[in-house]
Formats: sequence, C-alpha cells, structure tokens
Amino acid sequence: MSQPKFEISGFTEAVIVVRDEQPHLDCWVGKGAWEVRHKGAVDPLLLHAWGRPSATGREWLLAHPDCQVGVVRLMRLDGAAPQTDIRQDDQCWDVGGIFDLNVRVLDLARQAERMRALHWQGASPPIGWDFGALKVREWLVRGPDNVRLALIERVMPPLTGFDHIREFSQVFNSSQIVGDMEASVAFYRDVLGFQTVMQYETPHFPPGPNLFGIPPGVSERIGLRLAIMHPEGKNEGSIELVTNPGAQGRDLSENAGPPHYGMAALRFPVRGIENFAAHLNHQGHVPDMPLTQLDLAPMGQVRMLALRTPDGAWLEFIEAVA
Repeated sequence: MSQPKFEISGFTEAVIVVRDEQPHLDCWVGKGAWEVRHKGAVDPLLLHAWGRPSATGREWLLAHPDCQVGVVRLMRLDGAAPQTDIRQDDQCWDVGGIFDLNVRVLDLARQAERMRALHWQGASPPIGWDFGALKVREWLVRGPDNVRLALIERVMPPLTGFDHIREFSQVFNSSQIVGDMEASVAFYRDVLGFQTVMQYETPHFPPGPNLFGIPPGVSERIGLRLAIMHPEGKNEGSIELVTNPGAQGRDLSENAGPPHYGMAALRFPVRGIENFAAHLNHQGHVPDMPLTQLDLAPMGQVRMLALRTPDGAWLEFIEAVA
C-alpha cells in the first residue's frame, strides 16, 4: 500500500450479542475476575445502522480491571428479529465469521474445571501445542449463544507482560476460519494494511487427540495453516486466520455479523476515518455499514463504519469525535 493517511490499531473490543447477559457475566466477571465498566442503553443509531431501526437494547462493557483494551461488550436486543446464532451448529473447521476470542490463563486445568461448572464444554480436553520454540496448553470451550473462547496457558518460553493476570487476561487475539488463506491474507494486508506476525503450517495433525476434536483416523489426513495479522505487527488485538486443508466444512458466513447472537463484531480504533472510508471505496470495498456518528459509551461520540471480511466476519472501525 502507498503511504496511507489513516492509522488502524489492533482491535480493542469484541461485541457479543446475547439472549441473556447473566451466563456471560458469570463467565467473565464471576470466573474471569473482570469488572463491569459500563452498563446502559444501546444507541438507537447503531441499531439503525445494523438494519434494525425498531430495535432497542441494553449493554454491559466488561474489562480486566487493569486493562483498557481487549474488552468485551455484551448487548441484549429487543425487537431485532430475525436473529439467529452466528456459526450455528458449527464444527471447528466450518468457514465463516468470528470463531473465537483468546484469553491467557495461568492454570488451564483449574480454569477448565471452573468453566465446566458453568456448563461450558470443549471440542476436546485441553491440548498441548508445540510451535517449535513456543509451547502452550489450549482449550477451545463453547458456552451460551455459541460463544467460543480459547483459553491459553503458556508453557515455554515464560510469559512476559502479563503479570496482571488474575483469572482471565484481556482478550488479546481472535481467530477466523477462512476458506482461502491467500485471499484472506491479501484482504488484511492489501486492503487494511496489516502485517504478518506469525505463520504456521503442518500437512496433518499428529496422531491422537487434537484441539479441534477431529476424529483419529481422519485428523492424519487434514492439515493446518494459520497466519496472525496485526496493523503494527503485534500479537495484541490481532487476528488469527486459520484453514484446514483436506477438511470440507460448511460456509457459515451469511449470518456472521450483528444483530445475530454470538461473537458479532470486533472494533478497531482508527485515526483519520474519513481517509480510511475514501481508501476503502478506492479499493472497491464499499463499507457494509457507512460512516455513521453515534454514541458509544463510555467513549462518547464516535464515527464508525463496518466492513465484512471475505468470510463474513464483521469488523467495525471507530474514531472518537474531537
């Protein structure tokens, strides 16, 4: 890209549309030791921009007590039908939308027991991953409204910069299952100006249990490719693109954004949002939600636009009004 007259930062907020906020509060606040930083009404201008002008809503902004980024906004809507579950009845290899939200934990076995007590369940038990010099334990766990979290415990090298972890860290990464890795990387790189943080590829899963719950005898014929992308080359507010060569999953991208239930949107701060909107139009990517001014508590007035990825994930870009 030529020198852009806008700057995008990593996502700072994940939006989850819920039927009932309480099970999610039990997870993030009750088990994750987060706090409720704001609660109130959803600005009707946002719901109008989402295509539900008659809807109303309540929202809860949840955050790690020591962090200003990696927050979660729960939204419960009334009068927003039709609504369905994002990635409804999905498998881990199905394409489309936002797949998970990643948080770091210190003792994964302990967290798994605590989450199971809230009726969250995984595709498999916690699994050890070896990415060469990087080793982790990870659990993909799914709960109400088809929300999926990746709970990650660092094994080696020792984790730095996360001394603030109590139970859950802030959300630091989010995965998307994509149908065409090259096309998805090109979208983030060439349209949004993201950099590649890390790439990983293996032609098949090792024998035995795996994170995605792919059955033995099948997993040995399925590969894994991933690429982590971020505007500044960081692993904080980053996007992890994942594809499974050899797996023929469903395409669930059609209903992969708001106001549907589940992981509806990621929000990225932008400096120079009008220039960004002009850039998108020049690139042939007309925003799915045009530039709109609305109240986003507790920030106040912001200007926001939204864009779908090639696999339907809904990304919102925001700039505070001076």
